[in-house]
Amino acid sequence: MSRLMPLRYLLLATVVVCNSGCSMMIYNSYFSDSDKEAEPQATLADLSPAIMPDKTAELPAVDLDTLVATYEEVLEVTDDADIRLRVQRRLAGLEMKRGEQQLYEQEAVGGQFGLAISAYQSLLNNHPNHPGNDRLLYQLSKAYDLEGNSDQSMLVLDQLVTDYPSSGHYGEAQFRRAEIFFSRGDYPNAGLAYNEVIRQGANHQHYQNALYMYGWSLFKQERYRASLKPFSQVLDNHVPADNNVQTLERGQRELTQDVFKVMSIVFSYLDGANTIAEVYDSLGERHYLPLLYDNLGQHYLKQERYRDSAEAYRAYINRYPSADQSPVFYARLIDAYIAGGFPDDVLQEKENYINSYGIYSDYWQQKTEQSRDYIRPFLEQYLPELARHYHAKAQGGREGLAAPKNNQLKQQERTRLEAVAVSDFLTAGNYYQQFIDTFPEDDQVPEMHFLFAESRFEAGVFDEAIEAYEVVAYKYPDDKRGASAGYSAIVAYGFLLQQLPEASKQVVDGISVEETWVRLKIASQLRFASTYQYDPRAAAVLTKSAEELLALKEYQHAIAAARQLTRRDPPAEQGLRKTAWIVIGHSAFELQQYDQAENAYQQTLQVLAPNDSDRQAIVDRLAASVYKQAEQALAAGDAVLAVKQFLRVADVAPSSAISATARYDAANTLMASANYGSAIVVMDAFRNDYPDNPLSADIPAKMVVAYEANGEWAKAGDELTAIYQSSEDEAIKQESLYQAAENYAKAGDKPTAILRYRSYAHAYPQPFPIAMEARYQLSELYLDANEDYKRRFWLKKMIAADKGAGVERTERSRYLAAFSSSVLADDEYQRFKQQRLTLPLKNSLKKKKSALDKTLKAYNQVVDYGVEEFATLATYRIASVYSQLSKDLMSSQRPGNLDALALEQYDILLEEQAFPFEEKAIAIHEANIQRSWAGVYDAWVKKSFAAMSELLPARYGKKERQGDSANAIY
Repeated sequence: MSRLMPLRYLLLATVVVCNSGCSMMIYNSYFSDSDKEAEPQATLADLSPAIMPDKTAELPAVDLDTLVATYEEVLEVTDDADIRLRVQRRLAGLEMKRGEQQLYEQEAVGGQFGLAISAYQSLLNNHPNHPGNDRLLYQLSKAYDLEGNSDQSMLVLDQLVTDYPSSGHYGEAQFRRAEIFFSRGDYPNAGLAYNEVIRQGANHQHYQNALYMYGWSLFKQERYRASLKPFSQVLDNHVPADNNVQTLERGQRELTQDVFKVMSIVFSYLDGANTIAEVYDSLGERHYLPLLYDNLGQHYLKQERYRDSAEAYRAYINRYPSADQSPVFYARLIDAYIAGGFPDDVLQEKENYINSYGIYSDYWQQKTEQSRDYIRPFLEQYLPELARHYHAKAQGGREGLAAPKNNQLKQQERTRLEAVAVSDFLTAGNYYQQFIDTFPEDDQVPEMHFLFAESRFEAGVFDEAIEAYEVVAYKYPDDKRGASAGYSAIVAYGFLLQQLPEASKQVVDGISVEETWVRLKIASQLRFASTYQYDPRAAAVLTKSAEELLALKEYQHAIAAARQLTRRDPPAEQGLRKTAWIVIGHSAFELQQYDQAENAYQQTLQVLAPNDSDRQAIVDRLAASVYKQAEQALAAGDAVLAVKQFLRVADVAPSSAISATARYDAANTLMASANYGSAIVVMDAFRNDYPDNPLSADIPAKMVVAYEANGEWAKAGDELTAIYQSSEDEAIKQESLYQAAENYAKAGDKPTAILRYRSYAHAYPQPFPIAMEARYQLSELYLDANEDYKRRFWLKKMIAADKGAGVERTERSRYLAAFSSSVLADDEYQRFKQQRLTLPLKNSLKKKKSALDKTLKAYNQVVDYGVEEFATLATYRIASVYSQLSKDLMSSQRPGNLDALALEQYDILLEEQAFPFEEKAIAIHEANIQRSWAGVYDAWVKKSFAAMSELLPARYGKKERQGDSANAIY
């Protein structure tokens, strides 16, 4: 805001310069030229008579330089302290004017006020106690400000307000201080300074601006609640009594609107509308309170805080329920919910509006017609909207109940939903009736009567519906709805008859209650036919006989009556022909003449419009008639014809739900006939055409059976994979995954078999035997794939699983664990063999010994399983280990610095070291060989025999001779 101050001072400077021509006369009245000789002092008698100056005479213009020179000459010729002081003050003022003039002409800040500043400072320094120093300080601060030195200007202003609190410039100085503080963002000090201006009273020239800016200073300090008081004082001084801000002058209007905006922000920062109530409970009621609530509501709306906007208006309504503004604000509350997209709230609030301000409300009764005029536009809008909303909602609910997908709803739920629909129809009718009562002369009243009848009809209040329909049909000259109303009355009679209790059928005095209503219905039909004789619906009564015959189960007669209608020339209206063909179809279906029923339904479909609501129902009936023909063929033992008819259902009625069932039954029939190839084709087409049908869930299992029967293992595996991925039954998922792996293995698809076995092994540790087999299959598949590392992973898994199996351990799991251990032991054996004995022998022998220990431990673990097949292997390997160690010792590297004798002694030492290992190898081979005495003579026992023939050839190297009578002993 301080950026506005130079312009204000420039304007002041312009005025001063323009009036400077008058100053010469003033100065000449006090001083004479220094060049004149001294004259005798004049007396009063020497004075000339006073003459008033000529107002029209133009004063000579004197420029500032001349004035300054003149005053400086005065200083040179006078020693009078008072005169010199006054001249110096005037010179300072002239320098100030010079600076202002230069600033105005140059349009650049800086360097124009240096002389003025020096002059003012000199005066203040030389005359520190002069009573007019407040004026000098004010001018000095102004000079600094115009010079662009706001900091120094502020210091001078601080001195002025501190030293001269009673100065006439005090308020202006505080205002300027406040402006500078505010522009610097020093809002606390700005607020203090603005408050000092406010204390000068309402007549001070800056009072209104100080109030306004004081509020902003508090706002900037986040003292939001405190800011509301000065802002309210601004509104107190500006808002007209009628709250019409638009009548204010532009400046006041914009100021007032700005205050409303900032106060809305403050209220939104605090507790919204509650803060308005709290503040003005303290400050007192104000006539502009509606504007505060309205501005807060609009502020929230612009911020898209729709609920807060609505609640702001609601707060006013709750606080001032009888105010004329409340209905208007309630409408804005509703508009806020509309803008926010809250349809449920909009609906509820419109209903509340009707209840609070409608024709039946206390508010309406208490208000004048002029006040009601504020309400009528909203009632005229909301009543039809609410009525149509509930009408549409009720119709939607009713249609939902009739949808095929809801046929399986429990009766209790259907009853509840129907009750909701009935309630909505009644509510809609009540709103239609209220509109009629509120606007009896409105052009929409006939339509509202009709819709009232419609809603009562749908609600099942048929007597009120009939009365309203007949008012529309026979009271109003309503060409648009009259015939429809008359016809609807007839329909309402039909429904009323359906609602009659069983006792109404009892005949009393020759006629039943039911028959009485039938007669009234007939009278209404006759009145309709007479009044609307050209209405195409007049012929509809001719179809009634056929429909009633069908209801009475007189099927042959119903067919005859309906066929008579279909042969009319010219043809009867499409809807009547539709009804006739439906009657024929239903009757033939009940007579089990399904081929005739199919023909009738086909004729019905040709009559129906594409979007006819009954089309799907007829399609379903058509499908059922063909399906029944398939069942007849199946019952007769003609499976081929049955399949043909089942498949034909989808051809004639593809949109029918039963078409899927028929296709499914065709597949089952083919499966039962062992026609797997055709069954696969039908089932594959079924799941492609009906992916969401519950029956599709059974197709993959059937496809597995068919594919396996045909030897198509990979496809069977694909189906099993699909079952695994889609099933929610964990047992099915587990079985399907394992079978898929088996099928892929049979198909030779080893990579996929690995994926399936691996998924199974990771996911299903139980049942334990199957999990072990999955791990075994993986080890074998990885063996074939030459992936030794992965194979060892699953070998170790089998060992660990068998070890932790507890009571679930089996002979098979023990065998597989022994097998796995043997493979891992062989790995250790290979590492042992690869460990060479090199110099220095001590070091390499240590490594060899470590490898020996690991290998022996591994084979001993194999032996511990007690599986003979692997026990003989392990025994042979252990013997081989010792034998190999003996050989390695003898073939180890010799030191190169030995002479012949030393080398011979070294060999003897090695032989002494190797001999015990060879002996141990022999003993272990013999232990393995001894197993043959118990009947165990496998490949590893044979290998022990072979090894012994080399180790002890004298005993085991003999060739066995076959005698001619070798078998004699047996």
